[in-house]
Amino acid sequence: MNPNFSVHPNNFNSLMLFGLSLGNYALMYWANIFLARHLEIGEFDDFSVAVSTVTLLSTLATLGLEKYALRGISLFIERENWPRLRGFLRFSLRAILLFSLMLIGFISFGLKGFLAWQQADFHIAIALYTGFLPVIATCLFLIEVVTVYGQQILALALYRFFLPALFLLLLMLLKDMRIELTAASAVVCFGSAWCVTLLLMWITTQAARPSDLRHTPGENYRRKFWLRKSLPLLLSSLMMSILTSAGTIILQILHPSQATVAIYAIAMQTSALISLIGTSTNRYYLPMLVVLLERRDQRAIKHLLRKRLQLIVGFVAVFLTVIGIWGHEILDLFGPTFSQGYWALMISAGGTVFMTLFSDALYYLQFMGRNVTVIVLMSLFAACMVALSLHLGATHEATGVAIAYAAPTALLFCSLKLLANRHMHYYLSANAPNAPRL
Repeated sequence: MNPNFSVHPNNFNSLMLFGLSLGNYALMYWANIFLARHLEIGEFDDFSVAVSTVTLLSTLATLGLEKYALRGISLFIERENWPRLRGFLRFSLRAILLFSLMLIGFISFGLKGFLAWQQADFHIAIALYTGFLPVIATCLFLIEVVTVYGQQILALALYRFFLPALFLLLLMLLKDMRIELTAASAVVCFGSAWCVTLLLMWITTQAARPSDLRHTPGENYRRKFWLRKSLPLLLSSLMMSILTSAGTIILQILHPSQATVAIYAIAMQTSALISLIGTSTNRYYLPMLVVLLERRDQRAIKHLLRKRLQLIVGFVAVFLTVIGIWGHEILDLFGPTFSQGYWALMISAGGTVFMTLFSDALYYLQFMGRNVTVIVLMSLFAACMVALSLHLGATHEATGVAIAYAAPTALLFCSLKLLANRHMHYYLSANAPNAPRL
């Protein structure tokens, strides 16, 4: 068992994770205000589309192995299976690096051909930021590794605080050095921040790894098994990325170089505060859930999920109150044009709230082997989101795409929560010896 890992949720640690999420939000918000005020609207659109595109690509590049790491590494440590853990880590890093390079090549040729076919300008910011894909994907994997090693706060400090702080610092240095600030230079700054974060994350991983792992030979014969287990998580992550990131790309196609793209991007980023809280708390609670399911500790499972929900509900209430009252003033920070996105902000926030409250249901169903159900539901609602975005985005611009995001997202996570509650009731009602194995 991992001596650094506890299955007892700690209020102080929960608050620390929230504080890091809030700090991340403030720093990235500051960076986007800075960019919105110093870039032409077309350049800011290019930056937003580049970030959205690479967000989708990074989901693919990790092959779902970073999500499987939350479950797999927790169980390897719990069972003290060090050869298998070492083999999993080595295989995952190699697979992520190789697939990232393949995606770079595919996007380089595909983007050039698509833009030539559309007779559109070449967006250099997308190409430049895609070049950092191996770094970003590897970093996303190591975040989960460090988390399961028992260093949740340190992992989140690097990802949620150090990364955006360094990005903002590099942007300021560009201005001080009187180097022209463009979408291309902005994504180079962001990519450089990812590189330094990866270096620190790697050092942290080596320092935090269990001592028994240091001189253990790896066990690689389960590579196909690990891929088979991670691919459902990849598909669900991809569907989630489509729900949250595809709207910006679709608006860029429908309304190229218009303010509506930037307005929607900022509305989504503003509503993302509450999703950051959900993500950070999931990273804290989910490894505990995996271990408790392995131990069949029914009372502890209920207590864990109840504490998570109580924590998030309070934050959700405060968040909705703040944006409801001061939403116009918040958007005005980016410039007078952005206050037009108030209703896009309120609508997208509604969908994000449901996602945040019930995101644990998604992982619970996957941990319990209900992958087909999860993927079918997520694919259905992601397809609805894309179809609605193409239709409503053409007529109602940013507000239309916000509706296209919020409605399917809310319905999806309500459905997942109902299914998870039903399965949990069955699982906890069954006798421990007869409970299905993970």
